[in-house]
Amino acid sequence: MSLRKNLIHSTAGIFATAFLIGCSNGGSSTPAPEIVIAPPAPVVVDSQGACPSVGNLTPVESSAGNCTVTGVLNQNATLTADMTWFLEDRLQIGNNSFAASLTIDAGTQIRGSDTDHILVWPGSAILANGTSASPVQMLSDDDDVSGTAEWGGLFLRGFNGLPTLSGTQGGSRLDYVVVAEAGAAVDVTIDGSTVNYQDNIVVNGVDNTTTLTFVQSHSSARDGFHILNGDPRMSWLLSTAATRDGVWYRDFTGLIKDLMVIHNSDSGRAGIYASETIAGNSNPRIVNATLVGRDGASIRAGDDTSANEFGILFADNTDQIRLANVLIANFRHGCYEADSGADLTDIDTTIPGPTYLDGVHCANEAGANPTFGVVRAGSTDFPDGTVAQNNSNGDGFVYYNGAANPIDFTGELTDRRESFTASWYLNNIGGRANGLLGTDDVILNGFLDGDTNNDGVLDASDNGSPFIIADNAFNADVASDTGGYDLTHVGAIRSGNPATAAQFDGWTVATGADDGFVVQQPAQ
Repeated sequence: MSLRKNLIHSTAGIFATAFLIGCSNGGSSTPAPEIVIAPPAPVVVDSQGACPSVGNLTPVESSAGNCTVTGVLNQNATLTADMTWFLEDRLQIGNNSFAASLTIDAGTQIRGSDTDHILVWPGSAILANGTSASPVQMLSDDDDVSGTAEWGGLFLRGFNGLPTLSGTQGGSRLDYVVVAEAGAAVDVTIDGSTVNYQDNIVVNGVDNTTTLTFVQSHSSARDGFHILNGDPRMSWLLSTAATRDGVWYRDFTGLIKDLMVIHNSDSGRAGIYASETIAGNSNPRIVNATLVGRDGASIRAGDDTSANEFGILFADNTDQIRLANVLIANFRHGCYEADSGADLTDIDTTIPGPTYLDGVHCANEAGANPTFGVVRAGSTDFPDGTVAQNNSNGDGFVYYNGAANPIDFTGELTDRRESFTASWYLNNIGGRANGLLGTDDVILNGFLDGDTNNDGVLDASDNGSPFIIADNAFNADVASDTGGYDLTHVGAIRSGNPATAAQFDGWTVATGADDGFVVQQPAQ
């Protein structure tokens, strides 16, 4: 526990314990007959500049501008950016009797340690209103951003998958949010069901009223984004330095659009881990995804059942996915693995269709790997013709066999119109080098020259690749059931338009060789 917490622990801890005993119904398996929608509570600040109230909660001021908050919120409330908010144990939004919303203003910092965490109760919501210039940041309470498992994390819980509890989903929204260094093990019990989380961001049991846009997860103790039992809508996600999987999902039927995963060196697992329970259903639509390995090795994994560092790991009964416009680069053991009963026989290149692959491109610049696709005992591979080796037809799963058959990335050709990655920006982000270029193992090998204007120099002018417009049946299918999302440009994270190529500038984690994954603060 930090010094800051020791100063306030005796008073805040007594208050938190009494409040949780009085108000929390976390262990109850009996649904309340009615959930009361809480009215907004006034924000009160005393004349001496002490901490403002947060709904029914009374934060404790540890020092000027620093407030510690804990307990169960049963009124709508706001966290403002003029204070730094420190968590003490659990900050719970809502319970079985009250549905509450916590609004977080742009530029607000929330910090925690140990198992401190934020839990959004089913039916309640968190509304984080960050901007590109002033994101909401949820970090540990030390001075750097170099650790992991330093606090609990952010958990959004809906009603899906609970034994008896039901109601109207809360509809959380995260816009421009950074969550870093979390994943300390936390047990969460709701409706008699206990789940252990060790992740930065957990989205469990919510529906499509929950949306995440421009959200970064950095240095999670397990998964960057941990998604279960629902169909949230998520776009412009950035997962960096996760210890296990960049994105892990199970029984997920929602949307991920514009995703980038920068793999943690030697993490041992996948960019995306796909999972399904026997009685459940997973069939997400994942479009415009870039999954970047980090170690510059190409190691055969066919005879090593412990080798599972793949771009995508299909596991646990997975038999469906809708996957399009994806780049997998430099994962040491290969492009994909089928394991733990995965059945890929119905996934093909027919679009639009109930389950398909289209335009999934994979390579490893470190060298050819005949086991780029590994199918373990008990699992089945894609149907014949889905995987097309050493070509660039753009259909299905295309493999480029090492240096002898390289991918033509934008910037590697004078005429970039034939480059399928014309809107991918793996090296240069709005003029700021992100460290993806290089061969040293402390640099994130990005499989891209980065010289997008082909002038022989890496500089701020390398941000002008053209759009790729796809006016076709697949595009129409995407837009028809996702609230208007469409494939107006191909690629992940970086638009090809210089006017819109700076979405993450000023708030994302720096990934250069000398940066140590430092969170870049907003411009002052």
